Amino acid sequence: MGTQNRHPLWWSAVVVAIAATIAACGDSGATASVPSRSTAVATADTSEPAAAIQLNVAPANLGCDAMGVPYRSATIRLDPTAADQVTALTDDGAPLKTFWSEGFVGGSVDDPSVLDPDGVVIARDGEIVVIPDGQWPRLHGYFVCPSPDALYVLLTDPS
Repeated sequence: MGTQNRHPLWWSAVVVAIAATIAACGDSGATASVPSRSTAVATADTSEPAAAIQLNVAPANLGCDAMGVPYRSATIRLDPTAADQVTALTDDGAPLKTFWSEGFVGGSVDDPSVLDPDGVVIARDGEIVVIPDGQWPRLHGYFVCPSPDALYVLLTDPS
């Protein structure tokens, strides 16, 4: 009779050991899913730079022709969904490509803008560059070189 009483206790010990092993395996599986979540977060973080407005970079040491242009103003257009995200449109309706000195950066697609090296916004959608008579245009103090098909915004005046 004593053997019958020990059998249920022995069986209970085996069941507890099996349950503990299964629980440990279950925890191991839960731990394995954590890297998967952190990988997703890392992926989201690495995609963040793609959310900036992309600028065309102006050639270094660009010279600006004194040749006049047929337009008197150009309106900056920022469109995060366009292939060329920063363009300009002349007052006579002609499209212009824009080029920016290295150092200018595009703002976020949520707040489309162009910033100078100090982080100051110098252009937003709708910003107008006026071509004054007898002078070079400026965009918030920065030299603008207009051409028949493009605007070049430079950090320093060409020499």
